[in-house]
Amino acid sequence: MDNKLLLNSTEKHVSTGDTVKILLAEDNKVSQQIARVMLKSLGFSVDIACNGEEAVTAYASTQYDLILMDYRMPGCDGLEATTRIRRMEQDAGTTPVPIIALTASDDDRTRDKCLSAGMDDFLNKPLKRQSLERKLTHWLQARESGLLPMPDHSRRTEPFSSGRILDERAIERLRELEDDTGSDILVRTIAHFLEQAPKDMHAIRDALKNRDRKRLGFLAHNLKYYSATLGASELTQQCRLLEKVSREGQWQELVELARDMDSSLEPAMNALRKVLAKHSDPDRHALPEPASPSRETLLLVDDDPVFRQTTREVLIKAGYQVLEASQGTEALAMALRHQPDLLLLDAIMENMDGFEVCMRLLRFPSLADTPVIMVTGLDNNESVEKAYGAGASGFVIKPVNYPLLLQHIRFQLRASQNAKKLKENQEKLLSAQRMAGLGYWRWDSRTDSLEISENLAAMLNLPPEEQKYSLDRYLAHVHADDRDYLRSAIIATTAGDTMEPFNYRLVVDGRATITVHQELGMAPNSSQVLLGTVQDITQKQATERRMHQLAYSDELTGLASRTCFYEYMTETIRSARKHGRKFALLCLDLDGFKDINDSLGHDVGDRLLKAVARRLQSVVRESDFIARISGDEFFILVNQVSQKNDAAEVASRSLAAINRPVELASGELRPRCSIGIARYPEDGGDLHSLLKAADSAMYAAKKQGKHRYVFYEKTHTREAEKRLRMEQDLRQAMELDQLTLHYQPQVDLKSGRMLGVEALIRWQHPERGLVPPGQFIGLAEQIGLIRSIGEWVLRTACTQLAEWKAKGLPEIRMAVNISPLHFNDPSLLHMVESVLAHSGVSPSNLELEITENVVQTTENNVGIFQHLRDLGVRISIDDFGTGYSSLSSLKSLPIDCLKIDRVFITNMFRDASSAILLRSIVDLAHALDYVVVAEGVEKDEEVEVLRETECDLVQGYLFSRPVTPDRIPPLMEHHFLEETRNKMLAVCS
Repeated sequence: MDNKLLLNSTEKHVSTGDTVKILLAEDNKVSQQIARVMLKSLGFSVDIACNGEEAVTAYASTQYDLILMDYRMPGCDGLEATTRIRRMEQDAGTTPVPIIALTASDDDRTRDKCLSAGMDDFLNKPLKRQSLERKLTHWLQARESGLLPMPDHSRRTEPFSSGRILDERAIERLRELEDDTGSDILVRTIAHFLEQAPKDMHAIRDALKNRDRKRLGFLAHNLKYYSATLGASELTQQCRLLEKVSREGQWQELVELARDMDSSLEPAMNALRKVLAKHSDPDRHALPEPASPSRETLLLVDDDPVFRQTTREVLIKAGYQVLEASQGTEALAMALRHQPDLLLLDAIMENMDGFEVCMRLLRFPSLADTPVIMVTGLDNNESVEKAYGAGASGFVIKPVNYPLLLQHIRFQLRASQNAKKLKENQEKLLSAQRMAGLGYWRWDSRTDSLEISENLAAMLNLPPEEQKYSLDRYLAHVHADDRDYLRSAIIATTAGDTMEPFNYRLVVDGRATITVHQELGMAPNSSQVLLGTVQDITQKQATERRMHQLAYSDELTGLASRTCFYEYMTETIRSARKHGRKFALLCLDLDGFKDINDSLGHDVGDRLLKAVARRLQSVVRESDFIARISGDEFFILVNQVSQKNDAAEVASRSLAAINRPVELASGELRPRCSIGIARYPEDGGDLHSLLKAADSAMYAAKKQGKHRYVFYEKTHTREAEKRLRMEQDLRQAMELDQLTLHYQPQVDLKSGRMLGVEALIRWQHPERGLVPPGQFIGLAEQIGLIRSIGEWVLRTACTQLAEWKAKGLPEIRMAVNISPLHFNDPSLLHMVESVLAHSGVSPSNLELEITENVVQTTENNVGIFQHLRDLGVRISIDDFGTGYSSLSSLKSLPIDCLKIDRVFITNMFRDASSAILLRSIVDLAHALDYVVVAEGVEKDEEVEVLRETECDLVQGYLFSRPVTPDRIPPLMEHHFLEETRNKMLAVCS
């Protein structure tokens, strides 16, 4: 039922032609779309706010007739937004705008929270058109009448504030009605009030004595109507409160309310007597000529004679034939006898009320389609719900706004006539001919009657005669994952929106699931009948799906491919630019994946990537988009970003999910990743800029310690450009002979003599100066230069060791770091043999240092270790204690030395457990016949503790920084543990 005219017909909008303006505060995009379509189909202008903060901002700048407020929203929710709006209204002294809560929680606790925040009513989600029409009609009429319900805190027994006794606007409306009808409505209404109000007040006191709640509420309701009609605002509010409290309040509270009413009645009556004295003139109005008889006959049912007389005159003036009944039984008899075109029915009558009359009336087949307009009190929400529950077509509020009533009647009559005259044309046949071989269905929303064609029945494997359905029965054939979307599309189309064709699946008994292509459209000249054509595209879609999968899916993880991601990003940017939306782009790169891939094998790396993909899919939101771009790099497009924390939340969940343990063949592994976040449009307005910003932020996350997320900043671009320049310079460094080696002594704690050195690479950059390895080794691994650099380091170090020996210096051990990428290179063994042969260095004087994360007991690693040991080369595990190996995993490997990371050295004075752990490592290493080297020693007390723990070798700044080759020979002659070593170090450093 289209209530567009009804809902637009407040007195102001009738006179001005303005459109009712509604603010919809809702964060869910699908709910926004459905609600917007429903509201626009009812003729309203709609503004959208995606959260409470936007709702408050919109309210501050725009005058709205009503607000639909979602109860739960991110950030500022519906409760907080309502509280702030109410405070703004109070500060400005403006009339409160009706606020209706949208909530999926229909419980008392939620309702209490909403009422406490200042909301007026509730609508359950998902929204239903009929419920939405009811609520909007009720509250828009309430707002226009100026009689919105008082907030909860107004329920009190203190006397009302004095103020004006009569609202002149109400008196003026009655005067205008007199001019329109040519009757003395104002005089008769005031006279009736002056006569009836004292009687009603006396009856109220009797009802209080008899504790008759039902009678008390009925009397307060009637007196409220006349008070409101004549503008006695204070008395009207008191009547309304008495009517409400009569259902549940304490008797003492009711007595006090009645006393307040008694004290307000006489001033109101005196004011009305003055109006009557000025206005009474028996010759003022001449009896109007009745309008020409209309074909429509209306039955007016009300137990108040004055209301019937006033309303009858208005209706006759408008051209209707009017029948009257004063109570329910009489109304039923007259309706059956005269078959009226419409009933105007009072909701509150003694004996048989209007709700029961309506239900009985509509049970008669001849009256089942007769429109019924209920007349009810403004703040009685229960009456509104009961009216629709009884079958009423609509309702109006007392005191009646007669221009609105007349327009409402015209609309209901026109809708009834159209329903009777509406006949289905030949669209079914034309559609079937146009789409030969296709199925179709026809759904009448009024009766929920759905008819399917023979072709569609055959698709569903049903006999041809089984073609009468309800919508729910047809939807039962639809795949569960597609059912809600099809239902929403049907609702949106019947609400007036235009839906693009779409596909869904049908589950057919005894057959494979089929995919159909659906088109929707309203039947000609109908707002209730929906037509749908259905085409079986199962085979076609299967072919297209395979082609799309090959082009747009990542074969390893099943995520979107680079091509698919770029196309999606391009479309997202275009849409966001058009609609002013924001989104965020997350660039994720696994930390140390190359080490894992190279040390554990590509099969293990692939399993890890699959696990990461599944975990990312489990944490992203339904509206987000995820793709694998290359290797260990993933991108997540976070849609619907209203604030910075939305993207950060997805990033945090991704970090936590990825870091959960993964069971691999070699043991348990905890993956880590670094995430860069770029935001549209702040960080870039096109695809290239956003990708560059996200990538730069990701590298910043790695630089700040890895396994974290970092938002893009402009400095990141400069760092990325700097990194690119460094990459270009590094590629030339070897050709231009810019790499050099420095050497750091390793000192025996027993003899105090240098037994070996560690070769440490440096880059003598022409502009940057001496660049340490931490600033370029990672880059060399990324761009594939690490093997060349590793081979250069090994050759240079062995050549230097041979030169020292040729000069007659004592033989020492040379320790050289080997990258994990280089360690798994099949050519490593041959290269070591070649270097040793070319330099003449004894294999026992060469020690290869491998980082701990390479040490896994895989067959490949064991074989490499064994081959190197067979050559006589020593194997050392560097930075022990910072990776994911243990002594138990090392016992089966042919290694010679453990280098304890500096973290154990620095913590052993602050943490007793670190000292105990250090001693345990040394003892266990010696039990396995390993040499133990402590690196990063910088203090004398550290040396003493290490000597007590029987550590074998130490190296660090306490003895010497890494120095050039020419400074090593003098250090071979010195005792590093003597008191004079500080002087010697000052000379050498």
